[in-house]
Amino acid sequence: MVLGCCVLSVLCAAYSQNMPTNIRIIIPLAAGGPTDIYGRLAAEALRNNLKATVVTENHAGGNGAVGVNLLKQGAIDGSNLLFASSGMITFFPLIDKSIPYDPVKDLVPIVCIAQTEIGVIVAKQIQANNIKELVALAKSSSTPLSFGSAGKGNILHAYIELLKDVANIELLHIPYKGATPAYADVLGGQISGMFISVGLARPSVQTGKVKMIAVVGRRSALLPDVPTITEQGFSGLEILPWFAIMGPRGISQANAQKIADAITKSFETDDFKKRLAEAGAVPLVLSGQNFTNMINTETAIWSKLIKEKNIALD
Repeated sequence: MVLGCCVLSVLCAAYSQNMPTNIRIIIPLAAGGPTDIYGRLAAEALRNNLKATVVTENHAGGNGAVGVNLLKQGAIDGSNLLFASSGMITFFPLIDKSIPYDPVKDLVPIVCIAQTEIGVIVAKQIQANNIKELVALAKSSSTPLSFGSAGKGNILHAYIELLKDVANIELLHIPYKGATPAYADVLGGQISGMFISVGLARPSVQTGKVKMIAVVGRRSALLPDVPTITEQGFSGLEILPWFAIMGPRGISQANAQKIADAITKSFETDDFKKRLAEAGAVPLVLSGQNFTNMINTETAIWSKLIKEKNIALD
């Protein structure tokens, strides 16, 4: 009996470590935005390095909650993954206790792949070419300027609330189901502006369809002449969002490691790094305890800011 149990345990362990050859990556925001672009690059990396069939599925809604729920309902063998933005993990759960998932209990951090550079754009009709002019316009306007985001509680929403606080202005937050539809409305002049991936907005900035008046945290190599918000006299907006593959609670450590190794290997190619850079991302490759530590540190930072600045859902 003892021998039989030992053999069974070995077989179960071996089985749990078999990496599936068919993998689904759930992208919980609308197609075309930064999360979607980076998620598809991650899928390609897994496809090449695991020799697996990898598909991506966009399931927008609830600022990622729809996608997480689908993940929770799926298999835990490594065939069912989520491509998440940091706002879903370290920000949104802190301001909305009603969301149907717990990032700690339901998700396993597998591998972070990149940070994205964020800029502030305004519609070309808006009479502001820098943050100071935007602040002056907001203060003199009879109605609040409208700023879009990828959803209530999304990190792009957080930036709006922080800008309102540090500049002492009113902005009307307009939540969308992803950055792409919000961006379309800035281009069309339906809303005044938004915080957005530098890579996503750069083509329209270069052709004069929108104006980028500042960037968050550090200057971008894609648009190096655009100064940071801090350089323009308003400190407090320095945290940049990151993007990562998460697994469902219960995924084996062995399979999580195989996925992390496959992503890490992709950074050995100049082509992968170049395509990330062209999309406005800066490599940030973390897995295991290093990734978990970053999540814990950032959650603590956001928690402090949320309490100090009384950030809440509209």
